[in-house]
Amino acid sequence: MPTTSHLSVRVHTVLPLEILPLIGSHLLPADLLQCVQVSREWNAVFIPLLWHTIDSDRSTWRKILHEYDSEHLCGHKDEQWIQALFNKYAHHIRCLKVYDRDIFRFVGQSGTCTRLESLEVFELDGSDTLKEQADQQYNIDYGGDVAIDSCEDAGFEGAVLSPLFEGAFEPNETRCRSLTSQKRDWFAHQHFWLLALTNPGLKFLKVHRNLWMLSRLKRESGLNLKILPSLKNLVTMEDPFSNQSLAVILESVPKVRHLRFEDVSFKHALEVTYPHLETIVSYSSAHIRQVFGVLKHLPNLTCLRLGTVYMKEYEYFDEALDDWVDPIEDPFGLEEARAVLGGVHCRLENLDVGYIVSRADIEQFEPLFPMVKAIKSRSN
Repeated sequence: MPTTSHLSVRVHTVLPLEILPLIGSHLLPADLLQCVQVSREWNAVFIPLLWHTIDSDRSTWRKILHEYDSEHLCGHKDEQWIQALFNKYAHHIRCLKVYDRDIFRFVGQSGTCTRLESLEVFELDGSDTLKEQADQQYNIDYGGDVAIDSCEDAGFEGAVLSPLFEGAFEPNETRCRSLTSQKRDWFAHQHFWLLALTNPGLKFLKVHRNLWMLSRLKRESGLNLKILPSLKNLVTMEDPFSNQSLAVILESVPKVRHLRFEDVSFKHALEVTYPHLETIVSYSSAHIRQVFGVLKHLPNLTCLRLGTVYMKEYEYFDEALDDWVDPIEDPFGLEEARAVLGGVHCRLENLDVGYIVSRADIEQFEPLFPMVKAIKSRSN
């Protein structure tokens, strides 16, 4: 049996370079890491494949990112070493999966990660380094650079990384985080938005809601709506622009196909048709008239899931009258729905309207959804 080194040399001399990319597409990162060390020719072929997808939840990255500021480094993989690595190779990254908030900083500071196709941000709660975790526990036990009685005070507020960010962010409570931790959180959030801004080729953008635990993005700043129009190539969006109007989102990214939001507003009517949109999944509430108003302009929508659909307007507070007002009775049934659709045929295959007062309220519209086998709903 030949040794590994002899085998590598022999394979290296036999395999033509043209087939290496085909082989590389089937290899795991650990295997690719071995391949880049065979020769300069192999390195040139396999480095782009190794860096194509960076997943910070993989054990190697997780260990490096949790220990880089420790006094007991493994292999001298400190902050400077990590940054140099991204400076050299970040231009190869096409898919970035973030479980550790420091990835935003290392990738952002490289200045070369501008060809992303997919950016996924997962839960970041466990992204503190081991040293940060120890410092936080010390603050809780003994009081350190952040005393426990000040854990509800506003945290560190630093400079902004772009003039576009002026007045857009405010710090969260310290939550007994060390000062170092607060600084990293403050800048990591900004690096995320810079990453979105400098990657107009993004097709897939998914954001876990606890990104906002790093710092608060002021809704009134409109920062996300300033950045959204630059992402014209988005195909799938999951939660990065929640609490916004569906109409505004579609105006900015008219070719998007799949939308998944914690909350999105249906109050503003769609003015034009968006033939690309196929999926809307949201926990939002909407009036039945708004639902059909949306369907009229989404002829190829096949999946619609909402948190609550209500059949009538409820009382509301009129500030001018300084009193609660009963809405004008506005019955909405099958014929009214047909009128709103204006001859548009729904292609819905999956309709889940979440909570509704009575199943009969929604089932009356079944003739308008011939491709839906059964309307899903929860009712009294």
